[in-house]
Amino acid sequence: MMKSIIVGLVLVLLLLPAPALAQEQVDGVITGQVTNDTEGGVIGGIEVTLITYIDNMLADSRTSITDSDGVFIFDNVDIEHTYLVSARYQDVDYYYQVVFEPEETTAYISVGVCEVTTTDEAIRIGKAHIVIELEEEGLHVTEIFWLFNDGDRTLTGTDGVLLFTLPVGSYDFEAPQELMIDYVLLDNHRLAYLVPFPPGERQLIYSYTLPRPDMDEVVIPFIVDYPADSLEVMVTGEDIEVTVNRLAPADPVFAETGARFIHFEGADISRGSTVEITISGLNTGASLPVYVWIIIATVVAGAAIYLLSRRRLGKSK
Repeated sequence: MMKSIIVGLVLVLLLLPAPALAQEQVDGVITGQVTNDTEGGVIGGIEVTLITYIDNMLADSRTSITDSDGVFIFDNVDIEHTYLVSARYQDVDYYYQVVFEPEETTAYISVGVCEVTTTDEAIRIGKAHIVIELEEEGLHVTEIFWLFNDGDRTLTGTDGVLLFTLPVGSYDFEAPQELMIDYVLLDNHRLAYLVPFPPGERQLIYSYTLPRPDMDEVVIPFIVDYPADSLEVMVTGEDIEVTVNRLAPADPVFAETGARFIHFEGADISRGSTVEITISGLNTGASLPVYVWIIIATVVAGAAIYLLSRRRLGKSK
């Protein structure tokens, strides 16, 4: 699975003096080598694609085949444009950004690809945040993960690459708009992330809503699906009490808006553990709006990592 701007330049160009229209294309060369980062060595006979973007719009693509040394070359490229180099290996697409250094007309790209695996034993959570916001209609939950593939193979799968357990009864699942296609709900409490995960880092974010109970207290169980080096829980609200098993109370966190988050943190949480968040005083605490700044700030950082590394560590077909 893989995932015009009309610019009013005509009149402007007609009004420009002739010399301003005669900008010459500066031709460059993009060359590189495809290597196997799992087994070592080079990969010959593999198709490499050069993808061209002009003004952030997809403009063109062309292909080349690596020689016996894994080397590829694209000549006659305009160094003023933006390029990605893509190689497909074992049904996974790897994308690398091309950078021409100042005053240089040749760019070299080392394209690493990996063998694949469906075993997720090398996956761990470097840091996770669970943010709960009290609203009139329910409890809005945002989960943010910094995940690592510590192995030397790309994790793939048929029903999903990474699997997450949501609390039973969750609804209104959301993710950043461009990334929604990367998720699928298997049922009302199991979530699959579909993009192959090569060795390295990946940041994920999503949110959903839980029904607000009529009773004064609610216990929300969260299953830790991958071993977590660090886990933090933050809950908004005044006049409420919060306890979290397996985690210790920490200093409150204050948003730029002045909102206060009750804060807990813990380390070395084993895979399969259940972290229970107990919130008391729900019917006496004031309702609070969604603090979208958390999602926006995280998405901006996550999108930069995701899109630049979007090698697009493509999807399996």
